[in-house]
Amino acid sequence: MATGSQPLKGKRILVTRAKSQVEEFMTKIEAEGGIALPAPLLEVKANVENENQIKETIHYLEKYDCIVFTSANGVTFFKYYLDKWEISYRNLKHLISASVGRKTSKQMEQLGLSVSIIPEEFVAEKLVEQIVAKLPLTSRILVIRGNLARPALVEGLRKHGYEVNDLIVYKTIHNQEEADKLKKYVKNNELDYITFTSSSTVDSFMKIFKEKGVFDNLHNIIFICIGPITYKTLKEYGLKGYMAASYTIEDMIKLMVELEQNKEDF
Repeated sequence: MATGSQPLKGKRILVTRAKSQVEEFMTKIEAEGGIALPAPLLEVKANVENENQIKETIHYLEKYDCIVFTSANGVTFFKYYLDKWEISYRNLKHLISASVGRKTSKQMEQLGLSVSIIPEEFVAEKLVEQIVAKLPLTSRILVIRGNLARPALVEGLRKHGYEVNDLIVYKTIHNQEEADKLKKYVKNNELDYITFTSSSTVDSFMKIFKEKGVFDNLHNIIFICIGPITYKTLKEYGLKGYMAASYTIEDMIKLMVELEQNKEDF
């Protein structure tokens, strides 16, 4: 049984988050004694192909009643475009702000936004319920997201009759170099845990392991998922794993610690 102040001592834990987000997760793993191995399968970049629409939208923010962010990345790239075109954050002051989770809400403070709508369960469907409960159907809503975000939020709001502008400010692309490194880890049975913080990362991960021989090695690894959507995607590929109690990286680490501490002595 793992004991002491470093319950993850010696455990090799793969972090599949985007490069811009991997450092915090790795630091927290290493604080528990784990060996954090970065393999950011997805790269996040500004959606330059969509800049005309982005520019037109954020120059006329007065048209909207509510702004919704579905990820911390959305906040980061929205801020990037505000700064690029020297648009004052004061232009956001009139907006009711909504967020899918605590981490995203924290990022929104950089824009001077205080989140007034946030679901207890950090998934899009629950956020739709909260918005419907708090905003009249005449509200005009601006949703800020990435190209791989699930359409459930936008579709759900439109189904209820809201006017929604679905603004994609960043895009996520596959990182082949990291994919090759990850395949080597799995082939050599060098991993104890693999962490997933989005269903799109699970999909990207599974593209690497189409060969049956390599796929079989995955059954020797414990998978840790950040929430129900990610966990559901993992199960659809025929793999078993565990889901954090709350949808944060802190709770993912807590779950790994608990799994180690509850292992039977041999």
